[in-house]
Amino acid sequence: MTTTAGETATGPQFEGRAALITGGGSGIGLAIGRALAWGGCSIALGGRRREVVKAAAADLRALGLRAVAVAGDVSSAGGARQMVDEAARELGGLDMLVNCAGVYRAGPLAAEGDEAEPDPVDLVVDVDLKGVLFATRAAIPHLRARRGGASIVNISSSLTQSPLANCSVYTAAKAGVDALTRSLAAELAGDRIRVNAVLPGVVRTPIFETIMPPDEAAAFLEGFDDEVPMGRVGEPDDVARAVVFLCDPANDWITGALLAVDGGLSLGAP
Repeated sequence: MTTTAGETATGPQFEGRAALITGGGSGIGLAIGRALAWGGCSIALGGRRREVVKAAAADLRALGLRAVAVAGDVSSAGGARQMVDEAARELGGLDMLVNCAGVYRAGPLAAEGDEAEPDPVDLVVDVDLKGVLFATRAAIPHLRARRGGASIVNISSSLTQSPLANCSVYTAAKAGVDALTRSLAAELAGDRIRVNAVLPGVVRTPIFETIMPPDEAAAFLEGFDDEVPMGRVGEPDDVARAVVFLCDPANDWITGALLAVDGGLSLGAP
């Protein structure tokens, strides 16, 4: 059994620091928020559904951690700015931004949306790529105001290293996140703002239940264990530990990194 990121935290390395995690209401985003908070960070969990992030933040406060909830839709410039500015007000500034909000849609590129579902190109690009751009743009002034030592971590995907059929739109959006990460790392280095990305493989999160029935999602994940060289699909805490590493001020010489956290899946498993 794997330990949680909180259980392996090594002291208050984030004491006095503040972080916003977009998509922080569940899954990977919530695990990241919990791990940073265990390290002494004050966190804001951001998401479109205020009731979801409020409940998540309340659960963390019940553990004695410093957490608030902020609402906003990062797929629009105004929504992203609302979320970032509210987080900065609530926390007294920002030292870290973790861009974790995302959606996943699979299928051939030729498939289009219908009246019940937005065009998958618009949906995925708006959230997974433009959402990172908008939230980052809104956060940069707050990060610069901390006068050095700030950090941005983007959650991408190992599909950008080892693509699969029928994931073209999602992979393209995440590849844009990879390119943005490296470009911004160069752009913001003079401000001592580090920019890195974590590229998860298949991770057991609620996102699969948004694209298939829960029983099918469970069977899919169980069946995928054999496809991963390390013998299992990932857990949210696997990704959270990598984010903690990249955010840690002790690692302040790391920027522009694209860190695969996928159990070796991108090495060329079937």
